[in-house]
Amino acid sequence: MKRGVASFNDMFRRRLVVVFTVFLVVVLGIESRFVYLQVVARATLVNMANEQLQTDSIPIKAKRGTIQDSTGRVLAEDVATWSLGLYMKEVKDPHLTAVSIAPILRTSAPQLEKQIRSASSSFIYLNKQIDVVEYDALSRLDVPGIVLDKGYRRVYPLGALMSSVVGVTGSDNQGLSGIEFQYDKELRGTDGRHTYMVSGSNPGEPAVTEDVLEPIQGKNIVLTIDSNIQYFAQQALMDTLKTYDGKRATCTILDPKTDAVLAMVDVPSVDPEHWQDAPMSSLSEKAISANYEPGSVFKAATSVAGLETGTITLQSTFYSGGSLKVFDTVVHEVNDYAYGTMNLYAMLRNSSNVGFCQLSMKIGATRFYDCLSRYGFGKPTGIDLPGEESGILLPTSLWSKTTLPMMGFGQGVAVTAIQMANFYATIANGGLMQRPYVVDHIVDASGASQRTDTPGVVGQLFTPKTAKAVLEGFHGVVQKNIGVFTAYIPGYEVAGKTGTAQIPAPGGGYLPDGSYVFSFAGILTANNPRVVVFLSIHETRKGARTSFLVAAPTFKKIALQLIQYLRLKP
Repeated sequence: MKRGVASFNDMFRRRLVVVFTVFLVVVLGIESRFVYLQVVARATLVNMANEQLQTDSIPIKAKRGTIQDSTGRVLAEDVATWSLGLYMKEVKDPHLTAVSIAPILRTSAPQLEKQIRSASSSFIYLNKQIDVVEYDALSRLDVPGIVLDKGYRRVYPLGALMSSVVGVTGSDNQGLSGIEFQYDKELRGTDGRHTYMVSGSNPGEPAVTEDVLEPIQGKNIVLTIDSNIQYFAQQALMDTLKTYDGKRATCTILDPKTDAVLAMVDVPSVDPEHWQDAPMSSLSEKAISANYEPGSVFKAATSVAGLETGTITLQSTFYSGGSLKVFDTVVHEVNDYAYGTMNLYAMLRNSSNVGFCQLSMKIGATRFYDCLSRYGFGKPTGIDLPGEESGILLPTSLWSKTTLPMMGFGQGVAVTAIQMANFYATIANGGLMQRPYVVDHIVDASGASQRTDTPGVVGQLFTPKTAKAVLEGFHGVVQKNIGVFTAYIPGYEVAGKTGTAQIPAPGGGYLPDGSYVFSFAGILTANNPRVVVFLSIHETRKGARTSFLVAAPTFKKIALQLIQYLRLKP
């Protein structure tokens, strides 16, 4: 009995050992396979998985911010458009795809099929400018692989008005000029992205969107410019160019209290939606990018320098016999008129070349240069637009014997229109110069507004006493029956100065008679300056040949509308 029990126990133990051994072998086999898959064959398996499932992505274009004028009127904005693309891994039949799409796009099916078959990437664009009708038709097609990608096209509702300030964008919606370029980073926004996961082994299976990173819309730019003021200033310049067959004209209007630009006109102007038809040079704003000899409007700087340095007082006088020989040059008055003895106000009213020639020589080269440099000539104003020129103010070491006397009445120096406008604004603002600017504020997608750092005080360049004295002198220029009465406005105190400048010839000297720049600087009103207008008419080919008859009446047209629009009081 005991032997049977022992025999049974031995047999049970042997069977248990066999079962345990088999179990251990199975477990070790699984473990070794797991180790193999995790360590040895991992790269192979990853590649196999990638062949089964692949990831690709398509950018989602961000909507570019708008550009608006000071009243909220839109000057530039993005409108929705669509791009037609093909996800090549889903395209089953290139021929069927081509013949389905071609009639909608009004293109050749064989040519489209060739484009599809020759695709070298997983995603291709067939057309990046799909309109609404084409979009609707393509949306109804049951053709695998079609992707309609929403994008935007830049439009300019006011056309050529303000185009050189607002600027243009290129085919990639990147800013190329004007505000579009200067504030491209703020306007552009951040593109999003569609990420797709597709079957690598079965291209016919639909793509599945794995992730969508939404785009961030660009910020909106709000300008200081009022398109209404811009419009009537532009119309006045266009009328003058037509009347006198002029080559081009500019007009800059500033608020002297802040130096905000209320208008900046450049005619002829470019259609921003067809700018490719015009030369690249036409895209720049000439008020900031074109240097020219200012002529008599520069006598303002000579007047300020004379008073500020103590070279003269308002009682000081100079004599003009109609002309003055200076070294080997003869300085002439208009028609060689002999004005006799004049104080500063008479010199301004008569626009005496001989008088201001003597004044600049009395100031002296070093002091005059220092004054002009301090007043901002020979350096950019820092306006928030691209392409600003500095003007030309040579160091005294490069001056000839006649540079100083000629510079007194605006020859031998080059300026930009914005420099002159800014200087007259400084006179109107009591000698305090500020930095001109065209962007008032920036608004983000949440509606939060932020100011730019462009506005700012440059400094107190000369005393309020000097500024007031010169301003009174300019008021004396624009009177009913004397001075520049073509700019006179009954009931309003207008301060202003004309300028008729010759155009330097490339090889030296000046271009023949008829090639002039007619300028006018005006301040409304002399007793309470609210606006400064600086305009210039370039190279008229018929009619009058003086700023008195060309530029001053143009100013008056603009001034009358400013008075009405801004409700300026006498």
